[in-house]
Amino acid sequence: TIPVECSNEPAATTETDTDENVDASTTTTTEAAETDGEETEAPTTTVLNLGTNDSISTVGLGEVTFGMTVAQAQVAAGTDLINCAPTSDCYRVTPAQGPEGISFLVTESTIERVDIVAGPLTTRSGIGIGSPEDDIINLFGDQIETQVNDDSSVDLIFVPQDESDAEFRVIFTIRDGVVETFRSGRIPQVTVQNPCAG
Repeated sequence: TIPVECSNEPAATTETDTDENVDASTTTTTEAAETDGEETEAPTTTVLNLGTNDSISTVGLGEVTFGMTVAQAQVAAGTDLINCAPTSDCYRVTPAQGPEGISFLVTESTIERVDIVAGPLTTRSGIGIGSPEDDIINLFGDQIETQVNDDSSVDLIFVPQDESDAEFRVIFTIRDGVVETFRSGRIPQVTVQNPCAG
């Protein structure tokens, strides 16, 4: 489960990511724009990069990839990432703007997992909340491993064939024959239901 209590403050940065800390949702720059042969200063604002057209892959969500610091992920997403309590070496952040139901797991100062618990986001193959279990089996075949959870839900674990993706997984949690939630990330964080517990 993903904590829903998030603070109203942007994610805290550590010494390792302070140099890159940019408040992406409010950054304004000026660029030269030409109008009728004259150069003028045109203000531009950082664009929200995290949208419903983004998809989950083995390496991240849209422009946000695993291994980024929170500050780098904020710039890539084009929005602040809000801390979800509690904050420690392992905690969650959620985008201030963008599609609903997104939570990123931060461990040792880097994004290592993304969970989707609601909303329209899907994998690159089109699998999302509410997709039938059979669609996943038919699509990925023997790349799927099955694990029964303590709460009687079932995890369908996509194991990539590419050697470069060997340390990543996409996991679909199935209840009543459909995807209830799904997540992607680096092993071991992605394989544990509650990686910050204990």
